[in-house]
Amino acid sequence: MILNVLALPIVEVIIIGALAGLVGVYAVLNNKVFFTESITHGTFPGAVIGVVLGAHFGLDHAGLSLMLFAGATAACVPLSWLMFVLARKSTMSPQSAAGVVLTLGFALGYFLNKWFAPLPLKIEGFLAGSVLNIHRTDVLAAAIVFAISLAITARWGNTLIFYAFDRSGFQALNSKHASIAGRSIAPTALAEITMLTMITSTIVVLIPAVGTILAIALVAAPAAGLAPRMNSPQALMIAAPIAGVIIGLAGLAVAIVFNLSAGGTIALAAGAFYLGCRLL
Repeated sequence: MILNVLALPIVEVIIIGALAGLVGVYAVLNNKVFFTESITHGTFPGAVIGVVLGAHFGLDHAGLSLMLFAGATAACVPLSWLMFVLARKSTMSPQSAAGVVLTLGFALGYFLNKWFAPLPLKIEGFLAGSVLNIHRTDVLAAAIVFAISLAITARWGNTLIFYAFDRSGFQALNSKHASIAGRSIAPTALAEITMLTMITSTIVVLIPAVGTILAIALVAAPAAGLAPRMNSPQALMIAAPIAGVIIGLAGLAVAIVFNLSAGGTIALAAGAFYLGCRLL
């Protein structure tokens, strides 16, 4: 009976652990951790609006999950644009721009949560997640994003790694622009868009399991902890997803044994993993 109840959460944790570990490599190697952190909070107001609209139309749990994903994704677009505009200003560093967007996103999400209270989902479900109460729709969404990320890595992983380590060399060797929807896009812009899309999609599908404020731990810790000990980026792309799965399962096990929040214990497990790697 217990295994039947835990089967779906375990599958979800395995998928999101591997996904976060893989995409976290791109975030760490491309110095996108601050961007990722700001996006985690930026999804909060979009998720609230998505759930409000879903409840207005009388959708069931699966429908609410889809609306949550759609709202969170839509909110990332203007907030990412805002951070890009702020970071371009000579007087503001990318870290400062990420801090502005992070604060704005969280404050707006909290305001909307109070404005539309009561919501069909508790605020804890947005902030810390609730992996023990996930729906099959949540698992399916995470699996789709993971499959797409794997396909991108298999086809263009080495190219994106090259872009991360030597952008000038990448631009010099890839001068031919690509054409998408009739518009010319530089290879550097295409590489940037690809990575930002993977990071944003990952953060969105992590919300039901680990929430908006804890997702950064599962994304950043595996790659950041293992990077100094890997002899190649390709090895890191194998080791980080495995570490992500182990971190997720360990956090879930602790939550079940001690009756704690699974999202919180997974984040603590991620922090312990990173600290352990640094202390070795």
